[in-house]
Amino acid sequence: MDFGRREEGGDGCELVGEEMATLVGNGILVGFVGQAALSLGLSAWVFFLTTHGNMDIVHPEGSIHREIERKRLHFVSSILMIGSDIQSTLGIAYMITVFAQAEIIDTYHLHLVFDIVSFVGVSNTAALVCWRFCRAKLDEPHNSKHRTKRISERIIHPHGRYRATFMYTVLYLVLTILLCVRLDDWSPNKAPGRCYHSHLVTNAAASHPYSDKIYVAITSSWLIAVLLASVFGGVRRRHTILILSSLHFPLHLYMALALRQANQGKFEGEPKHENEWDFGQTTAVVLLGISVTELLTKGKEYYDFEKSVVKHGLPRHGSNRSLQEAGEGNRDNCLLERLPTDQNTPRERLLVGEHAES
Repeated sequence: MDFGRREEGGDGCELVGEEMATLVGNGILVGFVGQAALSLGLSAWVFFLTTHGNMDIVHPEGSIHREIERKRLHFVSSILMIGSDIQSTLGIAYMITVFAQAEIIDTYHLHLVFDIVSFVGVSNTAALVCWRFCRAKLDEPHNSKHRTKRISERIIHPHGRYRATFMYTVLYLVLTILLCVRLDDWSPNKAPGRCYHSHLVTNAAASHPYSDKIYVAITSSWLIAVLLASVFGGVRRRHTILILSSLHFPLHLYMALALRQANQGKFEGEPKHENEWDFGQTTAVVLLGISVTELLTKGKEYYDFEKSVVKHGLPRHGSNRSLQEAGEGNRDNCLLERLPTDQNTPRERLLVGEHAES
């Protein structure tokens, strides 16, 4: 293999392959990009709350103020994972579908799939790093003995979301290897398509497939590193992890759009474009719509909760007022019951009952 040969930005490519709108159509791109943007936006919102102290638990155990602080964290924690679970499932299914068609998929579409499915890693990292921050606040122990026990339990009984993340990471690594193998087989006229036009993403002097492999190796290693850091890294490093992950969003978005634009109209057979919609694309957009609807619903619940806290004269954060200063017990009970019952721990439900009886 002559890595030094130059294809002048891929202009020497004669056979790109046939269109595959089912895998890389507009709906697929909108669905994956939208979910990633949603997760990044929610993560930015969480960090905005932390700068104003809204995510702190500062009141003593057993007080109504502490329960309000915990319920606020429960709200935020549940909102953070909106779309992330759907995105993980969709990304895993997407890669399995690609592997099933590995014999017939061309290099261009495999590269485009790589950029599209990278948005799942961005979404997962953004959601997990903030979700772990909320869980650390909720599970914060009162002494080192409990802390050791909690950490041990987390290692022995990993959360289901971690398992989904590990599965995605393994499949993403396999996809990266498959793409690199295909790039090694770069050829201007070999079926089903072992080249693509890349004048919008590389300069005219770029050599193929050497420059392509550098991009794939660096971006995949970078994404896998921050993805694993979101699971194993310390909560204090959350800002760095989120920033490193968010940089992938504009990078892969540009690469996906530029590759599509450079190769539209150059496919074999009919049609010459990939703008037709089918079931898979519609499903991806519908799932994005479900995530947005869920965000609006939970966002309204959170807004009503905070509005009630202010209405009843209870502090949003950072106050040392006692339970007696907060008002009557029926007002406290109203606030505590604003969270869905399935999000309350047995101890929290017991406290709700105690406040109601008082």
